[in-house]
Amino acid sequence: MEWILYIISLLWIGAGSCLILYTQQSRDFIKKTLSGVELKLVSILPITIGALLIAAAYYSTAFWTIVVLGILAIGKGCLFIFNPGKAADRMMAWFLNEVSDNMYRLAGIIALILGTALLSWI
Repeated sequence: MEWILYIISLLWIGAGSCLILYTQQSRDFIKKTLSGVELKLVSILPITIGALLIAAAYYSTAFWTIVVLGILAIGKGCLFIFNPGKAADRMMAWFLNEVSDNMYRLAGIIALILGTALLSWI
């Protein structure tokens, strides 16, 4: 199970690095990938990652931190599924169309820090 934590942390580090270094290309890729996709289909990814984080948290030194990250990921997936008041639709439209490049870089920095922290907690 510990290899799951390695894979997730390396994916977060890679995604964060791409968002920081190749901001415009990453923005175009995300927009092309998520445009026209049903949010219920998108929700599969955060729910799966959250469940994997919770399942593999026992093998890390920061058990509760990883469980909280998993619960937050599952909550994000549930937000995409239930979409109360079209909040997820508005959030997705905002992220894809109105966010500046600096916000994408900030998301990359956060992903890079989370990936590095998760890697150090294994």
